[in-house]
Amino acid sequence: MNDAYYTETGERPDLAAIEVNPPEGYIGSKILPTVPVSEKSGTIYYATITADGVAETDRAVGVGPDSAQIADSSTTMTCAEASRRGKISPDEVKTMGGIEKADVVGAKYVKRSVMNALEAAIAAEILGTADDSFDPAKLMQDAQTALNTIRRYEGRTSLITSTMTLRKMVQALLNDAQIGNVFSRTISGSSPAVAAQGMSLKAWADGLAMFLGVDEILAGDDGIWNAGTLAGKFAIAKLDDGADPLSHKWKPVLGKVFQFLPDGTNPWVIQSIGSRENVNNLYDAYLWYDVVILNAPAVYVFDGVA
Repeated sequence: MNDAYYTETGERPDLAAIEVNPPEGYIGSKILPTVPVSEKSGTIYYATITADGVAETDRAVGVGPDSAQIADSSTTMTCAEASRRGKISPDEVKTMGGIEKADVVGAKYVKRSVMNALEAAIAAEILGTADDSFDPAKLMQDAQTALNTIRRYEGRTSLITSTMTLRKMVQALLNDAQIGNVFSRTISGSSPAVAAQGMSLKAWADGLAMFLGVDEILAGDDGIWNAGTLAGKFAIAKLDDGADPLSHKWKPVLGKVFQFLPDGTNPWVIQSIGSRENVNNLYDAYLWYDVVILNAPAVYVFDGVA
């Protein structure tokens, strides 16, 4: 075969940087920030909520006030490998328009496959349970219950769901006899042009966030966040901003994704192999991670959106 139809052999950081899932992208890193680690396993020390105490009002002179000991909790993490291989024959390289284009096709396939696995692991941790059922007429009260439950945890308040479930929630609210008219005013306008803007998914998300009193709406890929038992679920949670990888040591946050760095700097290993023995081009992606929920009460889950 022509040499021009074989890829180079070696690691490919250029291919690792390719965007693989527009327009929604992956929301997992916004929910559980990444913590880079140099070892695949270890012990995690993290902050939890310390119950409020009763202030002493009758302290005797010379005696210290009543006290409570505050300390971190601990758990373990083990970063497991997720990997995938794609193959493109030299004949297909020619059909695709050259090895540069084929490299992008192969890299997108393997990177997307591995990132889907990480996103699915995060989705399962966030939406894997249920604390309440969706009722459009009671959503404002139920959302406030959720906000009260997660109040003492650190971070911004977010509603997390799939794009499909978000659409169904909005439709159910608009169709509800009790609150439909109230909610519609948050996404409609006084003129046809303004009202047309209210038909967009972003306007629906912004309107729902304002209606429920949360800071943001995160709507993920339906293929992951609306798959199987996660269909029709949404969560209200407190999310850390990820600015400090070690914030879990001193702030009670929902959780983190611990990601092993094989070379000390880059979590990804993406490589291409020009295999003349097999007359094929191989593309491999590897990632090592562990999704760890540290404070489960920082997320409140609803099901039953149909």
